[in-house]
Amino acid sequence: DNIDLVIEPGEFVVIFGTSGSGKSTLMDSLNGRRPASAGRVLYNGVDLYKAFAAFCTGIGYVPQQDIVHRKITVRHALEYTARLRLPGDTSASEISAYIERVLQRVELLEKSDLAVDTPEPLSGGQLKRVNLAVELVANPNILFLDEATSGLDAGTDKKMMRLFADLAADGKTVICVTHTLENVGHCHLVALLHHGFLVYYGPPQEAAAYFGVQRLSEVYERLETQEARTWGERFRQSAHYRRFVAARRSQH
Repeated sequence: DNIDLVIEPGEFVVIFGTSGSGKSTLMDSLNGRRPASAGRVLYNGVDLYKAFAAFCTGIGYVPQQDIVHRKITVRHALEYTARLRLPGDTSASEISAYIERVLQRVELLEKSDLAVDTPEPLSGGQLKRVNLAVELVANPNILFLDEATSGLDAGTDKKMMRLFADLAADGKTVICVTHTLENVGHCHLVALLHHGFLVYYGPPQEAAAYFGVQRLSEVYERLETQEARTWGERFRQSAHYRRFVAARRSQH
C-alpha cells in the first residue's frame, strides 16, 4: 500500500515483516513476476513492466521451493541451466569455466559430481546453495531470494547471509525475504512490512532503536500496539524516510 523505496546498485537489502504482510508480493512486484496493480518499478530510470524483455535476463530469482532436479548431479544441473540461460554462442569451455567459478563461490566444488539426493543426500544448507548456484550461473545483475535461508540452523543461516553480502560486494544487487533476524546485520538496509505498509527502511542496526525496543525480534510485538497505517505514516514523517527514500529518489 503506497510503498516507496530506492535500492542502489550493489546493495544487499532484506525484506522482513509479520506473516501475511506482503513480503513475497512486494518482491514479485519488484522483479516483474507479479506486476503491481498501481505504481511503477524503475530500473535505472526505465519502467520495468514496459521494458521487461530488456531486463529479464539480468534478473535472478530463487524461490522458496527447490528449483533443481534431484536425480542429476549438481554440475549437470548447472550445465543445463547455463545452456538455457546464457547466450547461444557461449562455448562449452566458457560454460565449464562459469560453472567452476560459481561452484567455488558457493563452496560446492567437492559436491559437484554428486546427485542432489542420491546416493549421498545434500544437507539443507548445501541444497539452498545449489539453488543459488543455478541462478548465479546465468550471471544476473540483480538477485531476488525468497526465504533462501528458511529452515536452516543458525550457523548455516549466518554463512548464507555472509555469502549474499559477498555477492553484493561483487556488484550484484541482492534482495532477500527472510523470517530469521539473527543475521540481518550483514545487509546494508532492511525493509520492514506490516499489513502491506512499509513501516521502516534503513540500516538494520538502527531498526530496534527506531521502534523503542532492545532487540529487533521484539519489533513484531511492538507493531501490534498501533494500526499498520499509523506506523506507515509515522515512517513517512521520519528522518529515515527523508534519508533513505526521499533523498535517494531526488538523486535519480
